[in-house]
Amino acid sequence: MKVVDQERRSLPVDPPWTSPSRWDDGPDLDDWRGALRRDMSGAMDDPRWPRAMIGVGTVHLAAFIVCQVLSEPVSRRDLRFLVIWFVELVGVYAAMRLLAGRHWIRRSAAVNLAAKLWTTFLLLSFNVVTLNSLIGIEQPWFKPVWATLSTFLFASLAWLFTPLFFIPAVQMWATGMLMAQFPDYAYLTYGVSWWIALAGVALTIRRNHSGAG
Repeated sequence: MKVVDQERRSLPVDPPWTSPSRWDDGPDLDDWRGALRRDMSGAMDDPRWPRAMIGVGTVHLAAFIVCQVLSEPVSRRDLRFLVIWFVELVGVYAAMRLLAGRHWIRRSAAVNLAAKLWTTFLLLSFNVVTLNSLIGIEQPWFKPVWATLSTFLFASLAWLFTPLFFIPAVQMWATGMLMAQFPDYAYLTYGVSWWIALAGVALTIRRNHSGAG
C-alpha cells in the first residue's frame, strides 16, 4: 500500500495538456504573425514592388487573352495551352527578376512565404486541369475552380498579412460565378480579374509606402 501511495503522490495532479502554464510557456502566435506583418511591411517599402505587381498582372492577362483567342466552342486536349502556360510562367519569373530585382524571394521571410503560397496555388491549378483532362475535357469545369483556388490564395494572405486581401478574395469568388455563367469567355474573365486584383495590390502598396525610399 505504501508503494501505491508513493506512486500516486508522484503523478501530476493535472495532465500537462490541461495546465494553462504549459501553454503560456509556448510561442505567442499573435507575436509571430505580427513579426511576419512587420517584415512584409518593411519589404514593401521598396518602390519596385508596385511595378512588379503590374508586370506580373500584364503577363498573366496577355497569356489568357491568347488562350481566349484559341478557345473553341467544343473543348478538347490542346498542347498549345500547355505551351502558353509554360511561357507565362517564364514571363512571370522574368518580370519579377527585372522589376523586383535579383534574389527578390530571399530578401524577406514574409515575401518568401507569400511566394510559396503562390507556388502551391499554381501546382493546384495545374492539378485540376490534369484531373479534368483525365475525367474528360469536354466539360471544362477546371476554369471556375481556378477562381476558387484564387479565392483561397487571397484569403490565406488576408489571414497572414492584412484583411485588405479579402477584397480580391471576394472578387475572385465573383469571378468564378461569372466564369460558370459565361463559359465562352472564361479565359478572358479570369485574366482581366487577376490584372485588376494585382493592380489593386500595387495601388495599395504605392499609397501606403509612398513616403518610403
